[in-house]
Amino acid sequence: MKYSSDPELRKLALEAAQYVTNDAGRIHKDDMLDDLCARIREREDLSGAVLRKAAQGLMRDLGERRSPRRNRRSGGLYHPESIMKLGNGIWVWMKRTTHADLSQWGVICARNTIRTMTAGADNQQYVYERTDAFRVNPGITALHSLEESVFHYRQDALDVIDWEEDHDEL
Repeated sequence: MKYSSDPELRKLALEAAQYVTNDAGRIHKDDMLDDLCARIREREDLSGAVLRKAAQGLMRDLGERRSPRRNRRSGGLYHPESIMKLGNGIWVWMKRTTHADLSQWGVICARNTIRTMTAGADNQQYVYERTDAFRVNPGITALHSLEESVFHYRQDALDVIDWEEDHDEL
């Protein structure tokens, strides 16, 4: 679910990232976090939205930390205090998991594995192509210049709209 304050929080994060970016294009996360906290402190109207984002982060952290993992001693995945994510915003404690829950979790795990492998392969292909292009064009030192000159990247209005739509959930 999207909340009307999400764009404002994302804007503050982007502004903080841009502000702390150094001359080499690097963002140090600790610097960004400090700057973002200062920006948030100035905006009392966003305290509810910030609280919700913090709670979402804690919830996500709990889900990640309690996700079933291979147990070194038993070799299995089971632990009664683990949590299985079943999709559609539903989680279940592993000790209360039913046959149907286990099947649903298995499908989700398989789908996630396929997505991860596909994205990884796409990323590797991109890296190989750009690395080769850097090698063939030693005078180009930045990816932006490489994209423009070798791969003919041109940013237009539709590209900006597509990019923003694709990255709205981040």
